[in-house]
Amino acid sequence: MTPVLKLENLSTSLPRNGKTVPILESLNLTINAGEMLALVGESGSGKTIAALSIMRLLPPGATLAGGIWLGGQNLVQLTEPALRRIRGRSAGMVFQNPLAALNPSRTVASQIAEAWRVHNGGSKNTGRVLELLGEVGIPNAAQRLDDYPHQFSGGQRQRVMLAMALACRPSLLIADEPTSGLDPLIARQIMELIARLRRELNMGVLFVTHDLSVVEEHADAVHVLYAGKSVEWGSAKQFFAHPRHPYSEALLGSIARVGQARLHNIPGALPEPESRPAGCRFAPRCAHGQPDCEAAFPPPSQFDATVAACFYPLPLQERPTYAEHLAKPAPQKFTPQLQAENLTVRYAGKTGWFGAANTPPPSLREATFALGRGECLGVVGESGSGKSTLGRAVLQMLPYEGHVLLEGRDFGTLHGAARRAQRRRLQLVFQDPRESLNPRLRIGDIIAEPLRLHGGIPHAALREKVETLLHRVGLNPEMARLYPGTLSGGQAQRIAIARALAASPGIIVLDEPTSSLDVSTQAMLLNLLKDLAYKDALSYILISHDFAVVSYMADRIAVLHEGRIVEMNTTAELIAAPQHAYTAALIAAAPQLRRS
Repeated sequence: MTPVLKLENLSTSLPRNGKTVPILESLNLTINAGEMLALVGESGSGKTIAALSIMRLLPPGATLAGGIWLGGQNLVQLTEPALRRIRGRSAGMVFQNPLAALNPSRTVASQIAEAWRVHNGGSKNTGRVLELLGEVGIPNAAQRLDDYPHQFSGGQRQRVMLAMALACRPSLLIADEPTSGLDPLIARQIMELIARLRRELNMGVLFVTHDLSVVEEHADAVHVLYAGKSVEWGSAKQFFAHPRHPYSEALLGSIARVGQARLHNIPGALPEPESRPAGCRFAPRCAHGQPDCEAAFPPPSQFDATVAACFYPLPLQERPTYAEHLAKPAPQKFTPQLQAENLTVRYAGKTGWFGAANTPPPSLREATFALGRGECLGVVGESGSGKSTLGRAVLQMLPYEGHVLLEGRDFGTLHGAARRAQRRRLQLVFQDPRESLNPRLRIGDIIAEPLRLHGGIPHAALREKVETLLHRVGLNPEMARLYPGTLSGGQAQRIAIARALAASPGIIVLDEPTSSLDVSTQAMLLNLLKDLAYKDALSYILISHDFAVVSYMADRIAVLHEGRIVEMNTTAELIAAPQHAYTAALIAAAPQLRRS
């Protein structure tokens, strides 16, 4: 059988700080027709660079070595005009952020038609566009031809990207984090769509992801990267049943499971490309490491259906179920801290805010709940259900009907300084930390900003408080001198938490705080949040589409559907016996829950 894609010792180097630095080293993999291979690893391991190398979409100054064999051609040796004939026809790519990848000034129909027209000639083919939109499941496709990307939901935009990638029936599809940021129901639909299309078209799929639960459900083969090198690869079924490399075991142990007392985050951090060790690159973080692991990179060892590059591979044993960490927590009694009564939010219509002649329908309808001191309330639901609206209403960031009381004081009765003082007790951590951190300010100034609003704090005391806050979130105080652009995703999110803690809040609203993080970084961050809640009696409202993450963090869960709370119960009881059909559907769409 001739493989659809074969990589032979593929190495990629990029310019960094005036030098050319190896990012990806000696990658070998094969994808056959109709097969899905998942490329997994932490952020910075080289996954996306591998995908971009295959398509030859690297930044200026990048260098390639080795072979990229697609359809009998070595793409490394092709000129740019020849590559343009390959991209889209033989290989299609779906990017992580479809809104950034789609042209906002052109209709989706024109963008899909362009992919067909470039390789097949002719004018705009409306029939072919309708056929493609139908294949990827866009409802009322004929009425959406003149719509622009911003008029589609996140899941629909990802379907449009799929339609573009599949326009010429490529033999290879590269999907780079295609479900990142999507709610579980939509993510499941996208993955089922990709699975159906690869069967129907007998298409090979390279699936780049940090979501191991999706890999377990859909992939035929797995390839694990760490710091630019392959550490384990082979059958997905065998990989999940019997991981042989300690890094693979650590990744699987980082996945959140229902009722788990503690996540197994990996100590330390991924080495920077300029400072990778000469031996096994995972050795400094490995619980099974020996002195000779640091001398040379280990050769591959063949097992039944997997290969691991490790001097001391794990013995064949049943993968731990982590049952020893599962426990039904005893019900806790929390002192009431925040109450929301009949909380309703209407966004402005053509005639203005509510009270106008044509009152817009509510986006959040009569939400009533309480939050205790030290309690975490999880808020789940698909995109558009009203989760973020609920959080913003509690934070006093938009007008609402009803009442929000913090420690018995109604925000509606407070004005001026009293309202601002009460509002400071509520803080927010955003989904994308890099977007919420001012790139022109040093990290120390970002954290100190809430403290400066108090006024009258001497410079030395301010600096000491910043260093204390950095230490509390597990970061080196020396980072205060750095800028946000130098941070990893996990570090940036820790800075965002430190900034929120600077105001000494009682409640922090966490809006999708881990959606863009790999599982090991996610585990580290969730453990940190749990520790802070325990030490400081912090309360959280955790807004997320990841039911497994919410089940790990939350004491109670509120399920939002079409703006209403349709079910609310303790985490253990809600997951064990959901009372609403929508809750049951959300749980069924979360693969991690079935492995608990």
